Amino acid sequence: MREDQNSIFLLQDAGRHYDKYCQITVFGRNIIRPEFFRQYMYFAPFTGYNGKYRGGVTDIMMSIEDNSCVPTSNYVAVIDTEVEFRVTPSVIRQLSREHMPAWGIKPYLDYFSDRKSGILLFLRVYKVSKALPSAFLEKGSKGSSQVLKLYDLNGEELIFSTDVLEPVISDNKFSYLKDEILHLLKVENALLALYESTDSGLQSLQERVIADREIQGTKDRWNNRHLQWVDADEDELEDFDMAQLDYESIYQEVLEISPGMKDVIDYVRNIQAARLGEYDYYLKDIHTDSPNKEFAENRLFDMSMRASVKSALYHYKKTGVDIEDTFQEACIGIIMATRKYNDNVMGLFPSYVSMWMRQVMDRNASPYDRNMRIPVHYREHIHQVMQLLFDGCQCDDINEMDNCELYSALMKYAGCNTTQEAYHWISILRPSESIEDILEDPLREEFLKDTDYENRFDEWIDINDRKVIRDAINTLSEREQKILIRRYGFDDYPLTSLEGIGRTIGITRERVRQIEVKALTKVLKYCYQQRFISREQYLSVLTEDNTGNVKLKGKYQRKKEDTSKKRKPTK
Repeated sequence: MREDQNSIFLLQDAGRHYDKYCQITVFGRNIIRPEFFRQYMYFAPFTGYNGKYRGGVTDIMMSIEDNSCVPTSNYVAVIDTEVEFRVTPSVIRQLSREHMPAWGIKPYLDYFSDRKSGILLFLRVYKVSKALPSAFLEKGSKGSSQVLKLYDLNGEELIFSTDVLEPVISDNKFSYLKDEILHLLKVENALLALYESTDSGLQSLQERVIADREIQGTKDRWNNRHLQWVDADEDELEDFDMAQLDYESIYQEVLEISPGMKDVIDYVRNIQAARLGEYDYYLKDIHTDSPNKEFAENRLFDMSMRASVKSALYHYKKTGVDIEDTFQEACIGIIMATRKYNDNVMGLFPSYVSMWMRQVMDRNASPYDRNMRIPVHYREHIHQVMQLLFDGCQCDDINEMDNCELYSALMKYAGCNTTQEAYHWISILRPSESIEDILEDPLREEFLKDTDYENRFDEWIDINDRKVIRDAINTLSEREQKILIRRYGFDDYPLTSLEGIGRTIGITRERVRQIEVKALTKVLKYCYQQRFISREQYLSVLTEDNTGNVKLKGKYQRKKEDTSKKRKPTK
C-alpha cells in the first residue's frame, strides 16, 4: 500500500511516541476493490517530489523529521473497513486535528480538490518478522496508485510469505477509535457508504465497484460520443435514429391535410437524424467565431425540422390554424432557440427547441387576432374555455353562435358565475374585425365617419348663395375642388360617395375624407371672412387657436358644448 511517509510512521507508531495521536485511517480518492480486503499489504512510501500531499509544515511533521523517525518495512496493513464520505472543510479539519495530524487541512483539501466525495480506509497494522526487500517496493507498470501487487525483478507477480503477526494496538482501542470517527462523520452528515470486511459488506462493495465502472464507461462513451458518427461510414449511419415516434405516419397525415407541403416533407425525410451527442457537438460553435458556425446552425436547424412538423400538426389539430402557417412559425421557433441557448439553460436542447416552437406558434399563429398582445399563459386559459364550449355545445366554430347563444353556453359550460364575467369572455372570444372589411361595406360606413359637419354644410349651401360657395371653392387646389364638386354635386355632377371619388382620382376613400375635411375648413373660413356666415355659425363648427389655425370640431366636442349650454346656472 502506497502512502505518505509521515502517515505511515504514525500508523506504525500507534501512539508510542505521540501518545495524543493514534492514527488508524488514510485517505483515498478511488474505491478500493474488495479483492484487496483480507490481504496483508506492506507499506510503500511515496518518494520524490510527487508525493501524495503538498502543503505547509505541521508540528508533528517537524517533530518526526527532527527525531529522524522513519517508517520501517516490517509492518503490514489489512483493510478493515472502507468508508465513502462527503468531503467538507469541517470534516477534514476535525480529522486532521484529532486523528490524522501528519498534514494540515489545506493539503488534505487540495488532495480532494476535484472530488466531492472521498475514501477513508480503516487499517489494522501488524508487525511482522520479515521485512520486505526495498526492490520489491518500487511501483511497476501494473496496479493502482494506492494499492499495488508485488513483482519480482523479471516483472512476474510475487507472493511474499511471513509470520509472527503482532497488532500495534488492541482490538478494543481500534474499535473505540473507529466508532469515534464514524460518529464524527454521522454528526457532520458526511457518511455516504460503509463497507466492512464481512461477506455482506464485500458483496455491497463489489456492486458499488461494478456500478462505478459502468458510470465511468458511460462517461467515457459520452466524452467520445462524437467519434461514433464522425469516423463512421455512411452505411453504418443510414439506419441510425434515436426517435421514439413514428414520423412517417406524421408525414402522411400532414400530406393529407396539406398536399402542397410535399416538397417540404420530402426534404425533411432525407435529413440525417440527430445522432448521439451531435447537438452538443455543434452547439459549441454557435456562440463563437468558429469557421463552422454557419454549418452548425444549418445542421441544428435541419435536425429540428421534423420536430417542427410534429409541433405544427399538433397545433393545427388544437386551434385549426392553417398548418403551413404553423409550420413556418415553428421554424422561427427553432431559429430563436438556437440563438438563445447557452450553458445556463436547464435541460436538453431538443426540449428547449420544443418550448420555443410552442411559444412562437401560440403567439403568432393564434386562431383569433387580438387588438393587443395576450400573454402565453392567458392564451392557454382561452384555449381551455374554448375547449369547454366545443365539448359542451358540440360545435366546431363559436362564430356560428350569436351573442345570446354564446352567453348561455358560457354560463352553462365554461363556469362563468356572473353576467359580467360572461360578457368579458364574449368580448375576448369574438374575433376583432378588420378595418378594411368594414370600409368595403357601404352599409357600415356610418360606424366610422362623422357626417354631422356634412349635414350642417348642406344647410349653409341651401341658405347662402351658391355663387358665394362657388367663389370659395375656386380658392382651393385643383384636387380639393374636384373632391368637393363631386361630393356635393356642383356643376351638374351627381352626388358621389367617398369610394367612388377615390376610384376616380386614384386614392383611398380615407384619404378622400381627409382632403374633404381640409377643403371644407378652407371654405368655411372664406365664407366667414366675406361675412356670409356669422361668427356663431363659424365657431359652432370650427375652432381657432392662438396662432390663427382653424380646424373642424369633432362630434364629441360639439355635443359637449351643446350640453353645457343647456345646463342651468347654479347659485
